[in-house]
Amino acid sequence: MEDHEIDRLLRGLKDRSTVPQPGAFESDVWRKIRQSAGWPERMMAGWHKLAPTIAWRAAPAALALIIGGISGAALSAPQSHDELDVFRANSSYLIASRIDTQEARH
Repeated sequence: MEDHEIDRLLRGLKDRSTVPQPGAFESDVWRKIRQSAGWPERMMAGWHKLAPTIAWRAAPAALALIIGGISGAALSAPQSHDELDVFRANSSYLIASRIDTQEARH
C-alpha cells in the first residue's frame, strides 16, 4: 500500500463517528438482553433435548413393571392367615409353598 492510500483511509476513519447512536445503542442492548437466557431457561432447553431419549429408554422398564404388577395381582390368591401359621409345616409363609411342589414342601 502506498502512503497516500493509507492517509486517505485514515482520514475516512477520522470523519466516521465511533460513538454509537443512542437509538441504535439502546436497541442493541435490549436485543442482547433478550437473546441471553438465564440458567432456568438453559436448564429447560437441556432437559427438552434429553427427555425423548430418556423416555424411550425408560418406556420398556415401565411397561414391564406395569405388566408384571397386573399379572402378579391377577395370579395371587387371597389366603386367610392364622397368627400361628408360621409354625406349621405347610405354612403359606414358607418360600417352598410359593414353588408349589410336593418335593419342596418335605
